[in-house]
Amino acid sequence: MYTTKKISVVIPTYNRPKDVSQTLKSLVPLASLLCEIIIVDQSKNEDTKNTVNSLKKSNIRYFYSSIPSITKARNLGIKKVSKNAGLVCFIDDDVTLDISYFRSVIDFFNKNPEAIALGGFIPLDDKESTKGIILKKIFFLGRREKERSVIVSAYGNIYPVKLSKPVSAQWLPGVNMVYKKEVFRKQLFDENLLGYTVAEDIDFSYRLYKNNPGRIFIIPAKVVHRASQSERYPAKKMSYVNQIDHFYFHIKNLKSPFQNILLAWSLTGIAVMRAMRFILTHRKKEYLKLKFFIDSLFYSLTHLKDIKAGKLRDFHAEIDKIYK
Repeated sequence: MYTTKKISVVIPTYNRPKDVSQTLKSLVPLASLLCEIIIVDQSKNEDTKNTVNSLKKSNIRYFYSSIPSITKARNLGIKKVSKNAGLVCFIDDDVTLDISYFRSVIDFFNKNPEAIALGGFIPLDDKESTKGIILKKIFFLGRREKERSVIVSAYGNIYPVKLSKPVSAQWLPGVNMVYKKEVFRKQLFDENLLGYTVAEDIDFSYRLYKNNPGRIFIIPAKVVHRASQSERYPAKKMSYVNQIDHFYFHIKNLKSPFQNILLAWSLTGIAVMRAMRFILTHRKKEYLKLKFFIDSLFYSLTHLKDIKAGKLRDFHAEIDKIYK
């Protein structure tokens, strides 16, 4: 049987001292109930380290990683997890957990021993238009649906819009995800996805799902993602990283002629939707989104061999030259 004392919380962070401070403050009242809280800091200064030290909690452990990378940080956290831990809970540094979150996690694992991973439910902030939902369905793009968590294409990760009961899942968002420690004996996070990435959580959880269908879940434990805007890539570079990471996920995990057709169809849909937004609004912001999408798509198509080989972040220097 699991107890909260078997939970090790791992929080990677990069240059977000205020965000991680807010997250830790919400966890401090629960710290004594947990096995440990591990902070993996990749910051360029010591602000986060000072914040952790000021809390003076013996089971809040601090580690530094010199290479800014969410995958490397998570893998380091896994290596540092205590032998006494049985569950590893990853949360982002801009997350607030409901006070009953860990109790819900423990109850679910104890009642469902076949489960190897779960995530708490992340409520939707903004309601999407009916037209937007219809277009996303037509083009097999990511969207929210009632009590569903599936991957329909490289760009089509579906997540519940509402959740009243636990549901089986094909993927988990990195905002919060809990794995049995035994999972990491067979797989780790893909460090080819270096730096800021949009696909490391989907890649990890979907790989796990393919080998363990029906053993991953999303439960109604509430999670608030504050979605910090600090230390995110500029829109130009983000477009390239987004495109490259999705191509990599497709090549690595969705190997079928039908999925190749869906990829082309989804990309067509994104182009159509962005063109429509620009035509309807005439806003420079929408024009740039369309331009960056087309540029990054062409770039990815001409670097497929590199992407297939996992050479994903070699592009950064070249992208910086293109867009200064």
